[in-house]
Amino acid sequence: MKLDYEVIEDSFDDTTHIRTMSEQARVPGGGLLLRTTLYTPHHISTSVTFLPISGKKRYEPIVP
Repeated sequence: MKLDYEVIEDSFDDTTHIRTMSEQARVPGGGLLLRTTLYTPHHISTSVTFLPISGKKRYEPIVP
């Protein structure tokens, strides 16, 4: 399954050369997938969070 990600935040620090990028995607069947990637001169790390939408709860996508 290929998801269509939207960029929420993309920032770069000139002093430390660290870039942070946050994205979101709607998951078929309900829910949001949030992905945050941290790029440094020495490594890359990623964090992924799934927000399920069930019942009457409604989560609206984050608007940049």
